[in-house]
Amino acid sequence: MVAGDRFSDENGVRINRLGITDPQQLAQAETDSSLLRLQRLNLQGGIPGGRYDHAHLKQVHQKLFEGVYQWAGETRADREFQGHKPTYVTGFKETMTYAPYKEIEQRINAIGAQLGQENYLKGLPAEKFAERAAYYLDQYNHTHAFRDGNGRTLQATFVQLGREAGYQVDFARIDPATLNRARDLAMVRPYAPEEAGKNLQALKAMFEQVISPAPGLEAERLRDPSQARQLTTLSPQMQAIDARRELEVTGYRVMDIVANMPGAGNYEKGVAVGKGVDATNLNPAAIQTHLAQFQQAAEKIARHPALQGPDARQDQTDARRFLAAAEQVKELSVIKEAGMKMPVLPRTHEEAQAVFKQVSGQVAQGLREHGKGLDAARLLEVARHVERTPFIGGLNRENVGKSIDAADRIPMLHSSRQLDELKSAVSFMEKAPLQQEHSPASTSGRDAGGVER
Repeated sequence: MVAGDRFSDENGVRINRLGITDPQQLAQAETDSSLLRLQRLNLQGGIPGGRYDHAHLKQVHQKLFEGVYQWAGETRADREFQGHKPTYVTGFKETMTYAPYKEIEQRINAIGAQLGQENYLKGLPAEKFAERAAYYLDQYNHTHAFRDGNGRTLQATFVQLGREAGYQVDFARIDPATLNRARDLAMVRPYAPEEAGKNLQALKAMFEQVISPAPGLEAERLRDPSQARQLTTLSPQMQAIDARRELEVTGYRVMDIVANMPGAGNYEKGVAVGKGVDATNLNPAAIQTHLAQFQQAAEKIARHPALQGPDARQDQTDARRFLAAAEQVKELSVIKEAGMKMPVLPRTHEEAQAVFKQVSGQVAQGLREHGKGLDAARLLEVARHVERTPFIGGLNRENVGKSIDAADRIPMLHSSRQLDELKSAVSFMEKAPLQQEHSPASTSGRDAGGVER
């Protein structure tokens, strides 16, 4: 097994159920198997009820690659693989860094949730559909959920998305190299955020080539403008993702600029910037540690005499973008920390009962807004029981557990104080009142009075 890659054997060949050890033979076997499965899945209409979230993409990947890989359907998170890839799409060597593997589920769910807010691109004319599809393909591609097979997984996903919005999507109309180039350009973001649309121009043009209105009355209904749901602003989760992506792409460029400056110690300073970007990519709170270092690097580029002419204009732009991205990541980090209020910790069954009654409706509303009506109904049914008695057991415990699991898979609810309080109340009330009253932990070290905050 290659160090750090638990998807591969000791020679770097992907672990497979066919026993193939030659990488070329394996690549051919993968292509032959997955293309047939891709055609079959497209004919079947994709994943029934798919919501373009983590679970949806895992199912697509499994269906496409289970004939070759026993790890089909596993994300990079399952075997803790990070990974990055070089590209020369801009004429210079760039590094494409993918989302931290620990955040794959959270990020895909955030992308799918925002896509749902746009009603999955229904009701859009062809040009607008191509524009928004380009945006979402780029976001899914940057997350890069799987060790291999991301391209075909996304092709199947967007064929289904197009069909459900009234469009036929046929990636066979373009050369794969065209798709790869457009995808890589979007990843490295040569243009600043105020010109973000230019980063997606090639992907949009690609979609305009592969889409066509689907025939039939149902497809016409799906394209009807009354179906459209315009997104007025990015969700908070997508804003944070974009800020970190901007920090990544400009940070690695700044690293190279500083490292290649003439002068003693500049190489080491450039390398240190790259390590700081890596640390912040994995943990945004690390911006507090590295911000001064980033500011110094940007200022160094701005003032260096060799970087003042027209030939250095791009370097100066990257330095400004890097500094702005660092400030934005810091601001978002501070906002997140300020908004993380301590959840209520009940000390008695009566307090747990009150907490449950207060937050169950809020969590249920969030579930409904994300298409989880059954889980919302389960939670509200348990809430009606809790109004009568502060104990949750049997079927009620099973139902509230299902609702909590569903909420945990929704980014906007996963890290919410309301869900934390709901879990705390359930944990307390699943014990019989008499058992809890005689538990030493229930009174140890506490004063009488209200619930803790």
